[in-house]
Amino acid sequence: MLRMAIRPLLMPSILPSASYEAAEPTGKPKAEVHAEAERFAESVGYRPGDELEPIVERLGGRIEIHEFAELYETGSIRVDGEGRFTIFLPPYTGHLRDRFTVAHELGHYVLHSQCGKKQIRVAREGSGRTEWEANWFAAAFLMPEKVFQRKLAEGASEGALAAFFQVSPAAVQVRRESLEG
Repeated sequence: MLRMAIRPLLMPSILPSASYEAAEPTGKPKAEVHAEAERFAESVGYRPGDELEPIVERLGGRIEIHEFAELYETGSIRVDGEGRFTIFLPPYTGHLRDRFTVAHELGHYVLHSQCGKKQIRVAREGSGRTEWEANWFAAAFLMPEKVFQRKLAEGASEGALAAFFQVSPAAVQVRRESLEG
């Protein structure tokens, strides 16, 4: 489990630096972001339900729990260069929420930093296009369309899908609605 292996931060290493660029939306359509997320998942050897920490580590990143929840309500990412990034999680969220957050932050890493070519720091501040793209990425990364559709065709319930993909039932519902229309 993600939380078991991560030590809490004692120092606020999330604080911003002047060298970071703002994360800019790609402007890609949702279907293109979904396809990019699925290609990326395949390229890093991710299979639905796999743990995410080993993937983050293979990419050169790390995941930290920060005790400064008053600064950032949800996760955030700091990208210091290619293969050098940190995903920050708040101390009060659960395993399934953390999985989606890590996949969301990987979306920022892939889409908005171009896998580290741009140094960025992103903390959720609203729900603009950049955040939408990262959410689209996370959903497709964690729940690839072909596998999702196959499980639906097999008659899997929302709860069974959530258990299989290791996401919340709400994430399953949003993914299903997204794929239906």
